[in-house]
Amino acid sequence: MFFRSGHRRTSNPILKLFRLLMSLVIIIILAVALLQAYKAFSGYDPLKLDSSSLGKFLTSDSAYGAIIKMLTFNPKDSLTGNALPGSEGSPGEELKSNAPVKYKFAVLADSHKDSANLEKALAQAKNAGVEFVIMMGDLSDTGTVEELEATKQVLENSGLTYYALPGDHDLWDSRDKENDPTKNFVQSFKETYQSISYDNVRLILIYNSDNYLGLDGVQLKWIEDELERVSAAAPELIFIFAPTPFFHPSSDHVMGKVTPKLSSQAEHLMTTFKRFGVDLVFSSDTHFFSKYSEPKNELDMITVGAVTSEKNPQAPRFAIVDILEDGSYNIREVEIK
Repeated sequence: MFFRSGHRRTSNPILKLFRLLMSLVIIIILAVALLQAYKAFSGYDPLKLDSSSLGKFLTSDSAYGAIIKMLTFNPKDSLTGNALPGSEGSPGEELKSNAPVKYKFAVLADSHKDSANLEKALAQAKNAGVEFVIMMGDLSDTGTVEELEATKQVLENSGLTYYALPGDHDLWDSRDKENDPTKNFVQSFKETYQSISYDNVRLILIYNSDNYLGLDGVQLKWIEDELERVSAAAPELIFIFAPTPFFHPSSDHVMGKVTPKLSSQAEHLMTTFKRFGVDLVFSSDTHFFSKYSEPKNELDMITVGAVTSEKNPQAPRFAIVDILEDGSYNIREVEIK
């Protein structure tokens, strides 16, 4: 025999409102978490993309790779322990060409004071058969002569030919002592910008990491003159290397972050690069490997990951660039082991 209680559940409007608010909070938290995961795996922040850029991105390989990465994410693995789509050893790596490799070089950045990781990276690059190495800024933490010389010694010990650019950290000590910001760097590495020709590929190394002064008139004129001269010679490829990104779709580590007027200088340089047919712009400073296109000029760009193990959202890494016999190139991420 069943007995029915004589009491009915009362409807409490305050309780209903509380439940509704809690549901909304949970939905917002989930949405923010999904946005952050998408941003982390893709290197893009959808909130900062205009409609044109968003359309291009959603049809790109980067979007596909980011979605697959999120859907197949293993919670047992940390974010820093996984290779990104397109990295060396990743099943999702897509190469621009399968032509034979003519030669290769390595691009390293943001070693700071992590000499141990820098030694490992250089050993891996050497074992991979690179012809030379480009060090793209932040070779030190505070730019002291002692820190810069320690990094230089590691580079010398590797036996590899190398070219170095100063990052913003490499200027700190000189600026703090009211000297020319590049004083210590020049003492150790001589050049702050230069142009290199290697087997019909032109590599133009730019010093753009002074967050307060930007590029002076001498270097700006040199860049335009060099690009005009180089483009007339019609090399197979033209690469620009600049430690501070001129543009990034999701990171604020760009020219103009500290001194807003430098944004116009960055705009001018990107327009100049496009006008002279630059194929790719390499940057660093973000401590994150990402490939993207600057929307206004449709200029291909890449930020290489950081060598240091400190303040690094990814496992430490660098890039190897394969120059191919058909005049194209492939870029591979290499995680430091």
